[in-house]
Amino acid sequence: MPRVDKWLPFFEKDSEKRDVASWWTPIEEKVLKWGMQITGLVSDRASALVKLGTSAYLNVISMPDLFHFTQDLGKLAGLRIGKKREQAKKAVTNASESEKAALTADFEQVDKVYQKYRQQIQQVNKTVHPFNEQDDWRKKGEVEKGLLQCLTSIGGLMPQLGMEVVVEKATKVLKQIAPISQGVEAWITRTKIQITDWVNNQIINQQEQKWLISCALPYVYWQIQLNRTQAKLRNHDLRIYYKQRLEKAKQNGYANELTQNIAANRQEELLLMAHKLAISFQRASSQTEGRNGYLAFVNHAHKGFPKGRLEILTVIHNYDIKRKDGTTPAKRLFGKDFPDLFEFLCQNVTGFKEPRARKNKSFNISTLQR
Repeated sequence: MPRVDKWLPFFEKDSEKRDVASWWTPIEEKVLKWGMQITGLVSDRASALVKLGTSAYLNVISMPDLFHFTQDLGKLAGLRIGKKREQAKKAVTNASESEKAALTADFEQVDKVYQKYRQQIQQVNKTVHPFNEQDDWRKKGEVEKGLLQCLTSIGGLMPQLGMEVVVEKATKVLKQIAPISQGVEAWITRTKIQITDWVNNQIINQQEQKWLISCALPYVYWQIQLNRTQAKLRNHDLRIYYKQRLEKAKQNGYANELTQNIAANRQEELLLMAHKLAISFQRASSQTEGRNGYLAFVNHAHKGFPKGRLEILTVIHNYDIKRKDGTTPAKRLFGKDFPDLFEFLCQNVTGFKEPRARKNKSFNISTLQR
């Protein structure tokens, strides 16, 4: 039986320490020595992970996770505004008829501020993308400017409800804006370099390069963003926005004169190349967070991990769990197909012990018959 672990960069393992050395040692030994390159980091701003991006270690852009960034905005304003809204709503519910009109007016004022806050959070989500509203590359500093405008708008909502902005929390949010912008710009730079390399190596020609950038990449990108956004009530407006962006990119592709000059089968090849580029844009560490959350749950439920279980869970995660496009993490990392995990085990793992014989505990009614 071939060793499954020869396909893996490294197995997961528990560590009580969370310092930079605990992260750097396996990365250096199991990733960098394999010849793989890390081009960027997305994290929750844990100090050890931020330090990994510095010149002493990986020397890459360390981009704040968008989910945690919006959480910090919530701690700055959202939680307080939401709490005030719930209090106003409860006051209306419990009010007498004579008080209800005045309290309803108060609630509507608070609710208006709350809805404006939600709009700004949505705007944050719409801003952190490599494409602008015309599906052109975002210019340098454009993401930073957009996020600063959102932060300023959110800060301006607080005095309307008699609240003050906590400087410490605002500073924490402010410090993350520039690195987020740098993360988006770094991806744009890497993508441009990759496409240029394809042209230089004659993988695509200049006409295909233009079509890839102007049509294929935006179309595939917004499709990915729509698929990634869960169909929950809070995401309703955001999903509508992504559907509109996807439809616009699709129509632009139909209208582009280059589309008529590229054969259908070649368009499919270019779309797959665009998908490979677009899927690499990461602005959240949700996959890692979800994985860690699942492992924490399993660990707690079973009072710790038996020896070997973490390795088994890792194999299942890497070779059996699939995205909507049918790819596993192993296929995306190594760029090759692997056998179906269940079929592989059935064909290669043999010699299972027979189940132990159990005593017959059935009641023999015949012994009671005459």
